[in-house]
Amino acid sequence: MKEKVLSLDLESHDFLYRIQRDSRIVYVSILHEDIVPPDCRTDSFRILAHLRAVPKWDQDWTTLTVRKGSHGIESTLNEFTPHAMDLKTFNVPLDAIYLNILDLTQVTRISDRVSQVRYGDDMWVLKIARFAHEVPALTREVSIYSLLASYHFPFAPKFIGFAYEEEARDRTVGFLMEDLSGGRTPDIKDLDACRKTVHTLHGLGIVHGDLNRHNFLMAAGDAKVFDFEAASTPAEFELLAAEEEMRSLPGKLQDESGVGRR
Repeated sequence: MKEKVLSLDLESHDFLYRIQRDSRIVYVSILHEDIVPPDCRTDSFRILAHLRAVPKWDQDWTTLTVRKGSHGIESTLNEFTPHAMDLKTFNVPLDAIYLNILDLTQVTRISDRVSQVRYGDDMWVLKIARFAHEVPALTREVSIYSLLASYHFPFAPKFIGFAYEEEARDRTVGFLMEDLSGGRTPDIKDLDACRKTVHTLHGLGIVHGDLNRHNFLMAAGDAKVFDFEAASTPAEFELLAAEEEMRSLPGKLQDESGVGRR
C-alpha cells in the first residue's frame, strides 16, 4: 500500500495527520503526546513507521483516533468524520468544475495550503482546508469568490471550481482559481491601479480585511486582488472599515517587512 503524509497539525499535546493511502485520504488524531516520539512527528517516513504499529492500522477506516488507555495504546475507527465545506451555504457558480484532489498534479508548493497544480493542459492554483479548523475561513473565501463571479468583478483570479477527496463531493476540501503566476507584486508606483481595484471591490460592498502588497498581482496593467479569507460580505459592510482600508493602501504598498509573502 502506498502511504504518504500530506499534512500535519501539531499542538502541544495532540497531533493531527492527513495521510494518503493509495487512492484514499484518511485522517489520524493522536490524543497523547508521548504516543509519537518528538523525533517522529514531522518526517513522513518516521511518522508512518511509528503509526503502522498502532492497533487497527491495517483495517479499513477513514479516521483513526489513537489514545492511551488502561491497557496501553488504543485505536478507535471513525470516531470523527472528515471535514468538508458545505456547498449549500453559498451560490456556486454554474460553470464550476469538480475534481478529485488526487487527479491534480502539484507543480509548485506556494504555502502549506496553496499550490500551483496541473490538470491535463491546464494550470491552476489550489487552496485547501487541510483540517476542520481551516474550513470556516475557506468557506468565507469561496463565498466571496462566488459573489465576485456573480458581479463579473474583473480584478480577481477567476474561480474555476472545487477539489474533493476520494470519490465524494460531500468531502470538498478546496477550490481552484486562475493561475496568475506571471504577474508581479505591486509597489507604490502601482498605487492608482490598486486603488481602482479596492474602490471597485468596496463598491460591491466587500471589504478585503487583510490587504498587503502580496495579496495583489499586477497583470496586464491591472491589479488583481486575492486571499479573501478575512473579507466581509455586503451584509457586514462597514463604511469606516472601507475608508481605513483605502487610506492604509499606500503604506501597504511600501511595506518591505514581508508580511503576507508566500
